[in-house]
Amino acid sequence: MNKNKTLDVYFVIIILLLIILGVFIHSNEDQESPNSISGVENLGSFEFDEGEATPFEKAYFKSHPIKSDVPDFSTIANIKARKAAFFNFLAQFTYEKNKLTQDDRKRINVLLNKSTMSKRENLWVSTMRKYHKLQPLDTYSKQDLEELLHHVDIIPTSLVLAQAANESAWGTSRFATEGNNFFGQWCFSRGCGLVPTSRDDGADHEVRKFHDARESVFAYIDNLNSNSAYKKLRSIRSSLRENNKAITGLALVYGLEHYSERGYAYIEEIEALINYNKLWRFNKSHPNTKAQ
Repeated sequence: MNKNKTLDVYFVIIILLLIILGVFIHSNEDQESPNSISGVENLGSFEFDEGEATPFEKAYFKSHPIKSDVPDFSTIANIKARKAAFFNFLAQFTYEKNKLTQDDRKRINVLLNKSTMSKRENLWVSTMRKYHKLQPLDTYSKQDLEELLHHVDIIPTSLVLAQAANESAWGTSRFATEGNNFFGQWCFSRGCGLVPTSRDDGADHEVRKFHDARESVFAYIDNLNSNSAYKKLRSIRSSLRENNKAITGLALVYGLEHYSERGYAYIEEIEALINYNKLWRFNKSHPNTKAQ
């Protein structure tokens, strides 16, 4: 065999090897990866720290950066203008979160009509259940998915804005300006947030710091949807859905008895904020709420 023929044979062998390797790689890419959901890789055992965003939310934050800075509410002298700036700034994040939540509800409802779920779907449900403090399972029944729907639901914009105004002193509190925390949410690991100046001796909680206001809104809504303290709020919401009634802040406010040590007095305060500022008008901007 001459030199040219030898080179031709080697060339053919190399081409065949590349083709085989390419087919192998492509076939692996086509297989569904249990650790790849909506672009989120390596979920592993999906353990979450208290109050931490889901992997899906983290990916969303990364791909959808906020385009506007937090207004300096303390410099807006006109009270009406300050309130308008405050409401409009936080309402956008509430609409955003509620839209994502509605998308998750649609996905769960689709799964309810399927006889079997893929590995990817099963892992997604497991991750969502884990985040909402429900037990992940190997397989899921219709009842298990309906239980998840009880947690994955909207929070009316009127309630979000009223609590934010109350907890952050209309965006001027130290926790809002230094930690982007508009809802007074706590965390319990050293350095996770800001230490309250009035914290009791022996207490170890801090007021959580967020990267931005949107993350604070998302975490607040996730808290209401997952924390056992707000089981009554979720029950009120589910009852409204079952009876085809509007999900409103004035209805859900009665599920906040454990949000503050002030108990019912706090509920009355939030209710008054909704009524006085006519915050139900912001619910009109969202398709699943009505003006109440």
